[in-house]
Amino acid sequence: MWSNICSDNRINVCKSFFGLSTTVKYVPTGSVVDVKRVKLSKQDGERLLKIMQTAHDNMNKAVENFRLNGIPNGNYMLEACCSQDASYVAMHLLQYKPSDYDYKPVSDIIVYEGEEAKIINQIF
Repeated sequence: MWSNICSDNRINVCKSFFGLSTTVKYVPTGSVVDVKRVKLSKQDGERLLKIMQTAHDNMNKAVENFRLNGIPNGNYMLEACCSQDASYVAMHLLQYKPSDYDYKPVSDIIVYEGEEAKIINQIF
């Protein structure tokens, strides 16, 4: 996911003093982007996948009464990049595959901006 985010022209990656620190910003607003990784139960992962597949017109209703509840060893894992002003969210959902001993993608990387990002940011 990281390489896809870095190649997005809406994102600016700035390395500072000898590359010891990296700041990621959402260019249109200049807001700092934070990375989140949350492991989810099977039920929460399936619900989040449905939300991610929801048409943008119905996003408000889809996220209603849903909050991410992280657990230590979840069946699903969400990787997300969220701007601090809630105007940008990029999400990628993965599911644990016991045969591979690893998490494998079950969704594409989905990017939300503007009002949609503010709505989807409510789940965090």
